[in-house]
Amino acid sequence: MSFGNVPRDACVTSLASLRSTASKSANGLFSADIRTVGALLQYQRSPSVWVTAESLTVPATQLGNVYTLPSVSYNVSLNQNGSVLAVGLSAFNLGDSVLSVFTSTAGFYTETAIPLPPSANINVSVYFGNVSLNDAGDVLALSIPVDGPVGNNNIGAVWLYVLVAGVWTLTGPKIIGPNEIGQGFFGFSLSLNGARNILAVGCNVDNTGIGAAYIFNISNPANPLFVQKILGPVTSSFFGSSVSISADGFTLAVGSPDYYNPNTPSGSVYIYTNVQTQQSLWQNQFKVLIAPFDMTSFGNTLMLSADGNILAVGAATNAVIYYRTPGQSDDWTSQTLLPIPYDLVRTAGPTNQIFYVCISQDGNTIGIANPQNNNNNGASWIYTQGPLKTWTQNGPRLYGTGGPVNSFQGSAITVSGDGKVAAIVNDVSELWVFV
Repeated sequence: MSFGNVPRDACVTSLASLRSTASKSANGLFSADIRTVGALLQYQRSPSVWVTAESLTVPATQLGNVYTLPSVSYNVSLNQNGSVLAVGLSAFNLGDSVLSVFTSTAGFYTETAIPLPPSANINVSVYFGNVSLNDAGDVLALSIPVDGPVGNNNIGAVWLYVLVAGVWTLTGPKIIGPNEIGQGFFGFSLSLNGARNILAVGCNVDNTGIGAAYIFNISNPANPLFVQKILGPVTSSFFGSSVSISADGFTLAVGSPDYYNPNTPSGSVYIYTNVQTQQSLWQNQFKVLIAPFDMTSFGNTLMLSADGNILAVGAATNAVIYYRTPGQSDDWTSQTLLPIPYDLVRTAGPTNQIFYVCISQDGNTIGIANPQNNNNNGASWIYTQGPLKTWTQNGPRLYGTGGPVNSFQGSAITVSGDGKVAAIVNDVSELWVFV
């Protein structure tokens, strides 16, 4: 199915790079906001903030109409150029699909529904899938954290799919967590690196809620190899609720948001560096990052840039950006609070208004979503980095048209690796794409 009336001769990449200023006017950028400074064309993104025209390539224009998903989604993943979009689904009946893949061809996205893996062992009526794509968009990982036999249905499992002659093909055995302690929700989060040779899997209830992260070598998807289990520190809680491996495969970030512990409302993020030993194992060299102030659910979502030197972390009140000094694996002394959106409208009452985050591979484009914005209508925003560590909101909020109100739009968000495409879902089985 298509996303509205998009020209048949236009692809996602060309729409993103060739989009005109006129097309931007739908998002509040009018010709009066443009000026020329010397040889540079600039335009006003927010009051008194001017940026160069190159920033026009960030997502801001809705691509076609809303797309209705088979069921609710809380997890989306785009490949490097935005041509492939994987959507993890929450299934409500045994046997329902927990994964859809959308492919862009000549300006249209077409959906491929992926059936439940034959080796899945589902014994609950409601289950959900998480997804992660590699850069090329030809390998994806799917997790179902509630997979498992009767009485142990929260063990969790992961499956790998490879695009073979245009067909998504289940490859290799069902992956489970070696030495998982209890019903740990293996697959609560997962991340493929860009080259598709490393897979990180979060298991956030492992060991009675301390949590763990697992590393696998999937250079050969037909024969995934277990590399290492990284145990959460004994002081952590729900370690593995979020994981991100840098595209180059040398840096791992693991979130420990302490969702329900009132004594530690800030949460933590742990950074690990892949030091290649003779056994090619990850050494437990880690750096712990703490929120700059009390931020409930700090680390609920996070994402690394391709080189692992910039990290975006979501929390209940804001998003925090951390910077590592290039060439120094543990120097994360610099941090920046992302500016609060100038058109954010906080909903009265709830205090736990989560900001979900994602970042492009070059580290210069960040997407954030707040599903509670404006009486639970939700919204998303795009920021770009001007000078290093200076972030500018790129125009007004992204709010997809065609869906119902109060539907928590922005319950998940992702941007493509090149930062030119964004995908957003809500709580009632709907999907929007922006370019």
